[in-house]
Amino acid sequence: MININESIYNQQFTFHHSPIAQLHYTPGIWVNGNYYWLQNSSEKIMYEEEISLTVKQEQIHSKIRFNHMNVTNHSKQPKELKILAMHHHSRISQDHFTFVSPKDQVIFHLANKEVFLVNGQFNGVGLNEYTIQPYWNVFTDKIWSSQEKGNLKYQPMGKGAAASIFTLKAKVNPHQTIKLHTWAIKGTSKREIMALDQALLKNTLAFPFEK
Repeated sequence: MININESIYNQQFTFHHSPIAQLHYTPGIWVNGNYYWLQNSSEKIMYEEEISLTVKQEQIHSKIRFNHMNVTNHSKQPKELKILAMHHHSRISQDHFTFVSPKDQVIFHLANKEVFLVNGQFNGVGLNEYTIQPYWNVFTDKIWSSQEKGNLKYQPMGKGAAASIFTLKAKVNPHQTIKLHTWAIKGTSKREIMALDQALLKNTLAFPFEK
């Protein structure tokens, strides 16, 4: 049985040298018909939206990269928003294959006989929408079926230079800060990474603000 409790919050890793670093992660946010990516940054303030987003990464297990995301509404009005999470391999190969698993409600990245799983959660609710897009589309409006409504263009799989994007839906009240989480897991088989995913979801230390 996999026990994440033994290592969570106790191990310190440098992400650029950890095995999971092969899968590059870019967070973002959609609000009021606009979207923003945090490229090479762990914090962004959307002044026109009166919203701020901060991201903190932790290597809570040798095969798991866990992301804490704090969204603060600085305005006097409630905000409906979606957190974006994009993943793609740092080194692209035509042998790479990325696909959505509706049954498991996760996304898989296959590369070099290794399997990566990406997932997320807000208040016990998982992925809202997801898409697999050619990498050259990811920073353009082509990822949306409706940018105004924040609906991603559904595409279940991609090969080669492809990136996965999923959203977590949330509402933030005036002057409130909410906490969301996303993560990536690396393994050699679907069985291994699904077991780690289930162990993480059951771990009270991973979601201390939701228990």
